[in-house]
Amino acid sequence: MKSTKEALLISGLIITVIFLTSSCGSNSENQTSIATSEGIELITIDEIKPSKLSDVVYDIGYTALKYHPEHRAYRIDKVIIEDDLIYIFDYYSGRSLSVYDLKGNFQFAITKPGEGPDQYLEVQDFLIDKGKIEVLDARGKLMFFNENGIFERSEKLPFVAQAFSKVEGNYLFQTGKIPNELGGNGKPCEVVQYNLETKKTDCQLEIHNGKKPHSFKERNILKNIGGITYYSTYFNDTIYRKQGDKFTPRFIMNFSSNTLPDDTFDPKKSNRDLIGTPNDNKDKAYHTPNLQGNTGLLLTEFRNNGIYRLIYDTKNELKTVLKTTSENDVDGGLPLYWSHTVSNRDIIMIIDSDYVLERATKLQEEKTKFSEKEQAFLDFANEFNPDDPLVMIAYHLK
Repeated sequence: MKSTKEALLISGLIITVIFLTSSCGSNSENQTSIATSEGIELITIDEIKPSKLSDVVYDIGYTALKYHPEHRAYRIDKVIIEDDLIYIFDYYSGRSLSVYDLKGNFQFAITKPGEGPDQYLEVQDFLIDKGKIEVLDARGKLMFFNENGIFERSEKLPFVAQAFSKVEGNYLFQTGKIPNELGGNGKPCEVVQYNLETKKTDCQLEIHNGKKPHSFKERNILKNIGGITYYSTYFNDTIYRKQGDKFTPRFIMNFSSNTLPDDTFDPKKSNRDLIGTPNDNKDKAYHTPNLQGNTGLLLTEFRNNGIYRLIYDTKNELKTVLKTTSENDVDGGLPLYWSHTVSNRDIIMIIDSDYVLERATKLQEEKTKFSEKEQAFLDFANEFNPDDPLVMIAYHLK
């Protein structure tokens, strides 16, 4: 794809990767990735056979997130687990951040949509720094809240951004989908490093593919995972990592002949013409990043006639692909529809409680005898308080 070629030009490694890509078809079917001497890994997606949930997960745990009368999250976009607290953000429906402890007890919520100095127009991203909460507003404003969700101050940014992260006191902002002149010679910059005190900006990645997809499709794209800062954007099959003062390619997802064509990045072309709507059943493959992970795991998503999740066990160099509609053959509960965060070797999904209760009802209609794990799931659902809006599901990896 065009964006991959642009990435390789930036890194100065285009010759190496063209050689690897062209030779990929001659490798054995079991070869699913190639690591270059420069640290770029080519992951051949179509050579990884999708797994069943039971191939990957040995147990599933459920925790009810207790009801709070003034707040209910509807669509979960980002989750952070830190210092025994769960931070859950709903960008569009409730436009709120709710905080629970690991037992599911409600702690507090930040619900401040509006035009005031302590309010946000539309939250783009958030992070936790030493217990304090930092929120990125769509108007190009950083908002700071203390450990209890009390507003402290805000800082106006000289640009508008869609995602952000923090590395050694400096901020990294994803700005490339919004026109700017922050790159070299006034070119658009995709990722900008910014220092709040000195107001200095440094362009870290100068790719700009001309497309501006809906921002909800670009969540969790700039993440600190296992001490490394990763970045990847919609339709771009390259996952970058920060090295020094630049981002360079780390992983390239190869979708073979099924990949989207180069004209995906023509601003005059509609993406819908290429990928269609869900009812079109178009089979073109492309990356839809939702980066999650820790020191031993890296997760991301892609579409290939359905939504798939790539789970990369970096310590053991094992790659697994799961389709989101994979039947849950572990305990009869819910399959892994979304990955909201990773905790140790648990993939965490936060979901509306109605889904859990519906699945429990269906399981009881399908069978009369249940395994020990199925019964544990049903016991949880039967004891559930319908006023509790959310359930945290932990998929324990083998």
